[in-house]
Amino acid sequence: MEIVDILFAFFGAMVVLPVIYMLITRNIIRAAFALVISLLGIAAIYVLLNAELMAVVQILIYAGGIIVLLIFGIMLTKRVSDEGVVSEHRNVIIGSALATILLGLLTWGIFQSGLVWEGEPNTVDQVRTIGISFMTDYLLSFEVIAFLLLVALVGASYLAKRSGNI
Repeated sequence: MEIVDILFAFFGAMVVLPVIYMLITRNIIRAAFALVISLLGIAAIYVLLNAELMAVVQILIYAGGIIVLLIFGIMLTKRVSDEGVVSEHRNVIIGSALATILLGLLTWGIFQSGLVWEGEPNTVDQVRTIGISFMTDYLLSFEVIAFLLLVALVGASYLAKRSGNI
């Protein structure tokens, strides 16, 4: 067993165990931080697979931006001041059964797809092509999305302030 196999198993556990914790905890803030640990584990697996660009994107967009938006949304929700932010678990058995069926269907679909990885990718050309596409063809899309996220945050802040949550 090589060190890469051991690291892959470690980071795989780093992805799965926080997700299991997210399923059993009632505290939403702790669940959000468990999601951060899981997303960082996925980034580490990308590094092991020589996909450094995907690892950086994973950290910046998901572990950074999405979690900040999630925590910001949790902070703006109305709650009782003495209690923590908690959720109720409903339909655990049905949800677990549906998740297991979905996992089975996705696994079956992956094996039936017939996709085969051949050779090493030329990562320098891929990164250059993606960077040029982001800054030329898709620049307007990124600006529009950034503006919409800003409007959503300002609107949520205004509504929370007006209702007296802040």
